Amino acid sequence: MRYRVGVLGNCCTHGEFVVAALREETGAELVAGWEADPRRAPALAAALGVELAESPEALIDDPGIDVVALSCNPCDKARWVEGAAAAGKHVFLNKPFAESLDSARRIEAAVERHGVQLVHDIVVTRFHPVTAKLLGEVRAGLYGEPLHHAHSFAMTFSLDFPLADLWPERLDPPARSGGGELTNLGCYPIDYMVALWGLPRSVQAKSVATWAEYRDAGVESFGQIVADYGSFFAVVAAGKQRLRSLPSMGLAEALTPGNWHNVLELQLADANLTVLPYADLVLLNGEALTAERYLGGFRCETPFEQLARAIETGVPPDSSAAAGRAGVEVTMAAYRSIAGGGAVVPLPLADGGNPLA
Repeated sequence: MRYRVGVLGNCCTHGEFVVAALREETGAELVAGWEADPRRAPALAAALGVELAESPEALIDDPGIDVVALSCNPCDKARWVEGAAAAGKHVFLNKPFAESLDSARRIEAAVERHGVQLVHDIVVTRFHPVTAKLLGEVRAGLYGEPLHHAHSFAMTFSLDFPLADLWPERLDPPARSGGGELTNLGCYPIDYMVALWGLPRSVQAKSVATWAEYRDAGVESFGQIVADYGSFFAVVAAGKQRLRSLPSMGLAEALTPGNWHNVLELQLADANLTVLPYADLVLLNGEALTAERYLGGFRCETPFEQLARAIETGVPPDSSAAAGRAGVEVTMAAYRSIAGGGAVVPLPLADGGNPLA
């Protein structure tokens, strides 16, 4: 079956990324778009090849649209998911999930209330073939009980990379963006941690702003989280780094996975794994495997394929609204810990606000 998709928003050029990804899906037909920001609207219209809708409401209410793909500002996602769900539209929700736990809870409730399906489009870890296969193997108990989890994810840049010119939304206030890089890049390893182990008992966190632009904006460029799962700790580190060794770069180089630092280490009762997806390397009990050898024909489902299957079966995607909300809950607990100087913050949270806002 083919689903007609409208793309709502182009925050940080994510709408253009969504268009490019959905063009590869045989089950998706891109038919509409909307973006108000004059910095972002022309590029979204060009990517789609159609004139943009007059308003988000016009796109959501269009009877010719089956799926609303949301790649807008995080602070707008809850109300537009609610609008789409009320109109009977399914939702393809690009990361980050939301700017606060209150908003994440609204998203989860709207999907359940109106009986629509939502997939959280968070491709770098959950939907990377290597880490997707590993997720299934660990969940199936192939490697035994967890002993330790450590995941570092960062994008690395030259000293002269013009962040404020190319991605000014990254420097928006937390009430609009959700926060700094623990919200933006941290959502990837946080989502993967929660996908593996569920919601932790508590978290502690620290953050820094090593770039002047982040310090001036009052948000973090890099953060660390220690999550207590009772019998073991999971450690996540995520953010943006400026490295003196890197030559001058522009947007194309910044988006090249070769400039990303993505290292996952799992120690389990029956195995040790170190996974570097972008270096084509899986170390399994000391043996170095290429991704091709490790995968052995495994094919990773795409976010849109998960959504289509959910629409057709009524079974929510693995990357569901509940999973997205849990990731936001960990992030908001981390911000509470940071605000408290690294205090231990128990989960689940009662307060759904964003402590940075």
